[in-house]
Amino acid sequence: MNKIEMPVDFYEQTPDGNAVATEAVMNTIRTADMLFDHIGRLLRPLNVSAAGGLLLGILRDRGAMSPSELGERLIVTRATVTGLVDSLERHGFVRRSANPADRRSLIVEITPSGLEVVQELRTIVHRHEKELMSVFSDSDLRAYIADLHRIQERLTSAAEGEG
Repeated sequence: MNKIEMPVDFYEQTPDGNAVATEAVMNTIRTADMLFDHIGRLLRPLNVSAAGGLLLGILRDRGAMSPSELGERLIVTRATVTGLVDSLERHGFVRRSANPADRRSLIVEITPSGLEVVQELRTIVHRHEKELMSVFSDSDLRAYIADLHRIQERLTSAAEGEG
C-alpha cells in the first residue's frame, strides 16, 4: 500500500497550510474507509452491509424507532435509511409496522432473525477489532480515543459556527 504523503512543493501550493495536518486528515479518512470496507467484507456472508450492521445494532440496543430517528443516529439521509431497511427487511432482519403513537408513521423493529445476526456480526467484528488494535496497549488506545474526541469536538464547534 502506498503511504499518503504530501508533495515536496506543498507549501508553494498552499503557503498557509500545514503539510502534517493535511497528511493526518488524509490518513484518518483513508483508515476509516479501510476499516469500513474491512467490516463490510466480514459481514457479506451474513447478508448485512456495515451500515446495515450499525442499524441492526441500534435497533437491538435502543428498541424500535422511526426511520427518521434511525437516520439521525446513523447520520444519513432518510433515503439511505429506506434502502438499508429495505435490504434488511428482504432478509427478514427487520420489519416495518405502524407507529402505535401515530398511525400515519412507521416504526422499524428488529426481528428474532435480526437479533441472531446482530449477535453473530458483533462477535465477528469485535474479534477483528481486537486483533487489529492489538498493536496498541490499552493506554495507547485510550489516548487515541481522547485525540479522536478532541477532533470531533473541534468539528462540532466548527459546524455550529457555520450555522
